[in-house]
Amino acid sequence: MSDHVQNHVSAYVDLLTADVHSIEAQLGKIRLLSETSDPIIVHDVASALVTSELATEWVVVPRQFKQVDWYMMAMHRFLTFAGIDNFDILTPEDREELTLVIEGLTVPGVFQFVLNDDNVHGGAYFTEMGTGEKLFYWSLERKGLFFNSHAITNLLVANYRTHAAANIIRPLANLLLEFGRYMERTFGYDVDYNILETKDSFLYPMVQSEMPAGMIDRLFILSAESHYFLQGIHNGAGMVLDHGVELRVFYERNLAAIGGQEWHFQVVDGTDAVSLLDVLLDYEFIGVWYLRERKTIEVASRESVFKVGVRKRTEATGVKVELLLPREMY
Repeated sequence: MSDHVQNHVSAYVDLLTADVHSIEAQLGKIRLLSETSDPIIVHDVASALVTSELATEWVVVPRQFKQVDWYMMAMHRFLTFAGIDNFDILTPEDREELTLVIEGLTVPGVFQFVLNDDNVHGGAYFTEMGTGEKLFYWSLERKGLFFNSHAITNLLVANYRTHAAANIIRPLANLLLEFGRYMERTFGYDVDYNILETKDSFLYPMVQSEMPAGMIDRLFILSAESHYFLQGIHNGAGMVLDHGVELRVFYERNLAAIGGQEWHFQVVDGTDAVSLLDVLLDYEFIGVWYLRERKTIEVASRESVFKVGVRKRTEATGVKVELLLPREMY
């Protein structure tokens, strides 16, 4: 064999060997992700997988999982560690793809991750594929998990609740909440629960696009046919529901807020077990009222995560101006 051919074949073997080593390294990470019982290792391996791709040229792997599937596999492992089992992960026969479904959910619900495409902050959105609703944003690298109150309300209250009872829908809400709790206590995640928060002391911040004039009067009218009574409280109104759960809607003085009034919801049950979402699901007339009024009183999410920018409102000479400004994710 001439030196030229020998050098060519040696180079060819080296290229194949390098690709094989890359594949073997990838397989080792995947095996760890799927088999280790250490959540720290799962998090580290998933973080590595979602920020890299198997880019081999000489040895081709025709069927591969995508980056979004590593998020789903990691979520599956963490939910399992947390003792949550009311879900299943589906895998089609013709391709490598992971999809989550909720057991017992009688309304359409197929969930996958969708990559954040801003090419700066990374992360992915947990998305219901039929509606495109992005229920939360997850960054493994930055250890952030932010829920989207608007999408959660759209899917669970405006959509699902018109077709199914609250007890059918609640397992999905509980899965989201428990996933956030697990990530927070295990890894110290920054979690924005907003509409899912259950602490009695939590004040749900609202996205106020204008003064919410008349909203309490309209809730009083909707509640007239129920046996729940809306009563006045300081700077707002409250309603005692079943099992001693109290819903409050009130404002605090804030010169920076529209009209000097910063409005909040509060849900108090004495055990830190009930969220505003629970109330919207359990009491149809309150859910109807919230959906009608949410243009001015919707519970706020991190707008920088779920929108292009943040609307900054300024008022001058009685004219309201809205500017769309860029903002950092964190």
